[in-house]
Amino acid sequence: MADTEDDDPDEAIVVDCPADKTIADWEHETDSGTTTAAAENPEYATDEQLVIVAFRDALADTLDDWQALDPDALFEQVVEHDINQYGFPAGRLEQIEPGELDAEWLDSLAERFTDAGWDVTHKTTELRLTQYDEEYRITADGTVVGEGEYREPLENIVAIER
Repeated sequence: MADTEDDDPDEAIVVDCPADKTIADWEHETDSGTTTAAAENPEYATDEQLVIVAFRDALADTLDDWQALDPDALFEQVVEHDINQYGFPAGRLEQIEPGELDAEWLDSLAERFTDAGWDVTHKTTELRLTQYDEEYRITADGTVVGEGEYREPLENIVAIER
C-alpha cells in the first residue's frame, strides 16, 4: 500500500483491518498529546474504515520471515516485536505491487533505453532489455542479469542512474 497524500511514500503493509473500528477509534500519541486518525484526516468521514499498517522496511529489519506469515500471525509478530503501527483511512491508501516504490527509478531508465533503440519491456519492478539478440534484465535493486558484451556497460549505467 502507499499513502496517496505523501509525495514520497514508504511502502506500507496492512497488518490489520478491524471491521468494527473506524479512524475515530485509532488513538496515538503525538508531540502535542493524544489524537485520533480522524482528527489528523479531517477530509475523511469519521466513520471511515480503519486500516492499520506497518512499513515494509520496519518489518524487513525486524522479522526475517514476515512475508511467509499469515495475516493473524503477522499482526501478532508486529505487536510482539513492538513494530510501529499507523492507522489510516482506507480511502487514503492505494494498492501497489510489492517493491513498486523502490522501482520508480526504472521509469527514466526504460525511457532512456527505448530512445537508444533497445527493445524494452517495462514491468513494474524490472526492465527486460534486448539488443542484437542479447537479453538482459534489470531489477529494482539494480541487479543486471544476463550474459554478453553489454552487461558491464549496463551495470555502469545502473550504478549512475540508481
